[in-house]
Amino acid sequence: MSDIRIFKTKQNIENAFVSLLNEKSCQSITVNDICKRALTSRSTFYLHYLDKYDLLKQLVDQQLSLFS
Repeated sequence: MSDIRIFKTKQNIENAFVSLLNEKSCQSITVNDICKRALTSRSTFYLHYLDKYDLLKQLVDQQLSLFS
């Protein structure tokens, strides 16, 4: 990623999602919950992810790549 703003935004969204997963189930987390916690807009969220399941998949893929 060449733009640090993109990196920080994605990091904030990912951290917010993981934080919410510690509090409640994935099914009960909404994109709005994630955006509020990450202090970002829904439109910004959707620039980077299709939905919360795409976010989850990308996080899982990142973790799996660490083990490869």
